[in-house]
Amino acid sequence: MRTSVARCCATCLVLAAAVFARADDEFRTHVAPVLERRCVRCHSGAKPKGDVDLSSAVGAAKSDGLIVPGRPDDSLLIEVIAGDKPQMPESGDPLSPDQIAALRNWIAAGANWPADVTLHDDPSDWWSLRPLESPELPDLGDRDREWARTPIDLFIAATLREQGLSPSPEADRRTLIRRVTFDLTGLPPTPEEVEQFVSNANPQAYEALVERLLASKQYGERW
Repeated sequence: MRTSVARCCATCLVLAAAVFARADDEFRTHVAPVLERRCVRCHSGAKPKGDVDLSSAVGAAKSDGLIVPGRPDDSLLIEVIAGDKPQMPESGDPLSPDQIAALRNWIAAGANWPADVTLHDDPSDWWSLRPLESPELPDLGDRDREWARTPIDLFIAATLREQGLSPSPEADRRTLIRRVTFDLTGLPPTPEEVEQFVSNANPQAYEALVERLLASKQYGERW
């Protein structure tokens, strides 16, 4: 009985995490760009217009009734941007039906606003528009540096170390071809493909396998 309850709780936690992750993605992809491009130029900073701050979850929460989670029709934000004569934005064209729908759907779904997201009045400061930067590689010990084969591995090793974890043992070739084939095509490798990969002594055999899978029609069908 206890095992069943524990499994049920674990499943609920996993599902809840997935729901929150989707809600975060929805906000970042569809809601934040609208607020950033059309709202925060006036409604942010030390003295936002109308004392309405739309640059962060904390700022938005200070305006009572502005955003009522689960009730878009009771939210002042929807009231001022929708309708035959929208009051906001004060300058420029009204929000498009798609933009209004994005905000309405977001509020109806609970108005999740990731705590780490702060919006800025400079559209060029949006994360997807910022120039690419090369981060500094983590400073690791000899064991981690020997384990890492690429710069990405260094970041993985650093995160594992922070969590008190160590890398899993390297997979054997039969396991490796099954993993990468399932991952890229959603299908298992044939017995012939497994034996061919296992017996291939070429040091670049894995790279060649990945290239073959990426070039296969099954890869396109999966994605």
